[in-house]
Amino acid sequence: MKVCPAILQSRAQRSASGFTLAETVIATLAVALMLLALYASFTFGFGMMRVTREDIRATQIIIQKMEAIRVLPYDLVANPATFPTNTTAYFDESQNATNRGAVYTVKFTATPGPTVLPLTYRANVMLVTVSASWTSGNVPRTRSMKTYMARNGIQNYVAGK
Repeated sequence: MKVCPAILQSRAQRSASGFTLAETVIATLAVALMLLALYASFTFGFGMMRVTREDIRATQIIIQKMEAIRVLPYDLVANPATFPTNTTAYFDESQNATNRGAVYTVKFTATPGPTVLPLTYRANVMLVTVSASWTSGNVPRTRSMKTYMARNGIQNYVAGK
């Protein structure tokens, strides 16, 4: 069986001529899809990092407020006139006034102790709730912590009363 030299030459020319238009379009679409997925993963990752940082900062602000409450005298915390119930904190307190990041609204509430406690003890205990709320992008977010505070708690040892 003899193969015609013209057929061999046309096959060689075709393989050396490069990619076809269909192959180029498919490769371009595949690269575009990969770049889009890469961009989406970076955007999602950076967004999650921002939300996580804001959440950690909110927790830090709440713990800071709780620690301040822990060492204050009971009567001072129980009186809303002497202890502020609403304050504002920022993501980055060290920055200038125009670029501090997220704005946290910190609320403090002190309510009488739970009704399951005996009346004599309930008068000396209060439930303290500290919550922080902020807006991340267009999504409102909140975090809160609760604790009990006793009239004869640790603050008497710290404050020296």
